[in-house]
Amino acid sequence: MVQLAVTGNMGSGKTTICEMLISQGISVYFSDNRAKELMNQDQYLIEHIQKRFGKESYRNGLLNRKWLAERVFKDSKALNDLNNFVHPVVRQDYLEWVNQKSQDIVAYESAIVLEHGNEGKFDVVILVSCPEKFRIKRIKQRDGLTQDEIQSRTRFQWSDERKRKLADHVIENINLSQTEQQVKTVLSLIRKQFLID
Repeated sequence: MVQLAVTGNMGSGKTTICEMLISQGISVYFSDNRAKELMNQDQYLIEHIQKRFGKESYRNGLLNRKWLAERVFKDSKALNDLNNFVHPVVRQDYLEWVNQKSQDIVAYESAIVLEHGNEGKFDVVILVSCPEKFRIKRIKQRDGLTQDEIQSRTRFQWSDERKRKLADHVIENINLSQTEQQVKTVLSLIRKQFLID
């Protein structure tokens, strides 16, 4: 089984690319969505997050996401602590998910594969790239965040230039029909590389 990592900065359009992969019959693990679910369900995570950030981090039994985001995105130590709790649990969950799949290719979607040196855990790294002005516009429309909130959340992400050096394939996500063609081309190259019919 070939494991793809689909990565790219916030607002680059990773979800759009993953939806295109799904339409090509590839199962996708959305790590951010799954992390949010696990932070509400996994007892280990709930206990560690409450111990580190206080009881206020959960409200009515659910993660107080906005409250926690305001803290961790202003403080690299706090963000690092949160990541150190969440990432190993998500990784284990992903591996269990992979074991249940029977396809030739699966994909793992995450903004910060390269920042954490995880490229070696995947057979192929696909970078979704998009100019910053488009990304900021998308994030504002999608999440309703202010410019300051966007900057505080993206300041720990590497530039596309830095990520390109570690990616196996780059998909430029500006024009949707061109993006779709690039996805098909990249998949075709991967299938040839790994001798998948």
